[in-house]
Amino acid sequence: MKHIRRLGLILAGAGILTFVGATAWWYMFYETYLGQNVKDASACFYQTTPVCEVGNIVGAFGDIPAYSPISLWVAIGLFVVGGLTYGLSGAAASD
Repeated sequence: MKHIRRLGLILAGAGILTFVGATAWWYMFYETYLGQNVKDASACFYQTTPVCEVGNIVGAFGDIPAYSPISLWVAIGLFVVGGLTYGLSGAAASD
């Protein structure tokens, strides 16, 4: 069970790091085009709207790859699976 708990911690940690990376990527991509108004693209952080798609097309010509909200959802998935793995393996160990 120790190895499964460790795997849970690793997955949750990977989820946190991926979330930080997704946030930085989103910020750097949209800050390039929106400057101080980067919060206007907050919906683009978790979904792709028509406005985000236009930004991605324009951004295809920039230095930073177009942001994809898939990175956020991968981060959330890793964290949830890691947390469940860790928590459930601890509950199974105490039985």
